[in-house]
Amino acid sequence: MKNRQYGSCALLLSWGMVLAGCYAPQYIFRQRDIQPYEMNMPTQPKKVLVASRSTEFKDAVVERIKGSFQGKRIYLKFIGIENLKDENGGDYDAVVILNTCMNWTMDRHVEAFLKRHPYQGNMIILTTSGDGDWLPSMKERTFDAVSSASKMDRVDEIAKRILERVQQLLLVG
Repeated sequence: MKNRQYGSCALLLSWGMVLAGCYAPQYIFRQRDIQPYEMNMPTQPKKVLVASRSTEFKDAVVERIKGSFQGKRIYLKFIGIENLKDENGGDYDAVVILNTCMNWTMDRHVEAFLKRHPYQGNMIILTTSGDGDWLPSMKERTFDAVSSASKMDRVDEIAKRILERVQQLLLVG
């Protein structure tokens, strides 16, 4: 009986260490968020939410998104990843999230946002990783997943892929 208890404790401890190993880097290597701002009035017929961390690569992709909607009758709200907790994804025709994979896991704020939103058909999630090949486990989730390495020569290509998907959502919505 004692061996069984020790085995269960060892298993729980091992599982706890694995979880800590996956999420600890997000606490240790904290990333900055983009500064929040808005384009156009929230009364516009179409609405897009863009949430991102601030890195040279992600900032450039966000700028391409912003530039493509300049002068159009679309409301855009730009926020940092940590502000996702205050947003309802259902209020937008398209939600674009740019985050970083750390230890084979999406940003914990992105995971929490996805858990709160069972309908994810209007969401596009770009996850950057070292080699750019990592995609999140979909686990019955329905968002569009895009991955890339944070290489500046890929900014235009990635922004174009995201914008094509946003345009499709705006036409449907």
